[in-house]
Amino acid sequence: MAHSLLHQILVSDLVIPLALAQPPSQETLPRFGARLADDTCLRADLMVVERTRIPADGWYVVGPPLLAIEVTSEASGHDDLGPKKDLWARFGVPSYWVVHPGAKQPRVHVFELDGDAYVERAELTGGKPYVVKEPFEIELAPAEIFGRPAQRPAAAKGRTTMTQQTGRDLPAADETISIDTFGFRWPTGAEKAELWDGCPVFYGVWDERDVAIAERAYPGRVVRLDQEPGRPGTLRVLPAGSD
Repeated sequence: MAHSLLHQILVSDLVIPLALAQPPSQETLPRFGARLADDTCLRADLMVVERTRIPADGWYVVGPPLLAIEVTSEASGHDDLGPKKDLWARFGVPSYWVVHPGAKQPRVHVFELDGDAYVERAELTGGKPYVVKEPFEIELAPAEIFGRPAQRPAAAKGRTTMTQQTGRDLPAADETISIDTFGFRWPTGAEKAELWDGCPVFYGVWDERDVAIAERAYPGRVVRLDQEPGRPGTLRVLPAGSD
């Protein structure tokens, strides 16, 4: 399941205001990954980073971004405001925004890191502006940024298909997976793919057929659906012996 057209438009709507507000030393990157540790790489719908963290080539930046933004989908909504939010906080990302597309108007949650956890500073809808100070000053008003919802296309529905990709040999089944190995084994049909503490996480619509394919792609490991088969959510690959 590729991200819906609505999702892509909402991400695009944010790029220009962020790019205009950021200082020259920073860059706004859509759909990029952040290599936070040797066994953890998270992919945000948008992130703002220091230009010095952007490699000459590759699909991820090194270290935590200044701001990570997620636009939720049926598959990612739970994690974006739950365990994934906690991961961004654990690795010291100072600012985190979550955008819900919404039936009528997008809603924006603004979080800032306070100690080792996020505090929600604002929940924004409509045209009332809110001034964010970090990582730069910008006035957020969802109605102004995202335009009229009536002009938005409907979200496309469909089933994700996981396909096996070949690459470097996997470590033993009871060991976690490194980023360099994982990067060669992402399924092409996933809405989003990440590595959490050495465990691959795939967003999409999965069923028992995908579990069987994943078990062949990651032999000896535990493959877990986090929701009923055929429903949007995540498929996780855990080390052997995991509950």
